[in-house]
Amino acid sequence: MGKRTVRSECSNRDSACLHAFGNIAADWDMTVPEQCLLLGVDDENVLQDWMERARADDDVSLPEDVLEGICCVLSIYASLVILLNHDQSKCWVRAPNRAPLFRGRSAMSLMASGNRKDLEDVVRDLLSERYRLDNPFLYGR
Repeated sequence: MGKRTVRSECSNRDSACLHAFGNIAADWDMTVPEQCLLLGVDDENVLQDWMERARADDDVSLPEDVLEGICCVLSIYASLVILLNHDQSKCWVRAPNRAPLFRGRSAMSLMASGNRKDLEDVVRDLLSERYRLDNPFLYGR
């Protein structure tokens, strides 16, 4: 039996991450520019190439900051499905939001600001909502 290299395992992980991100991007009707902003990719052609290679089951090796962006999106997606449901979560991303973090803007407009901190803030906000949901005693529910 052949032994897998660390690079091959990471590349396979990166391809799987791109597949998951692509599915969420399609579910949330993200434009390619929005996808690039969420992942911190400057060139749309680079992202398109990575996505095509991942769909073809070719190994893709992603920069660490791109993987971090994907992790943020996966966390947001998971939180929304837990807090709402699948269909409501799709609408939530694009709807205006009165929560202090969003100041009337949609989550997508904040996430796609091009500032990684904004994306991470959405992750933290949703994780705190999940925590409140899981710990009603602490919040008098």
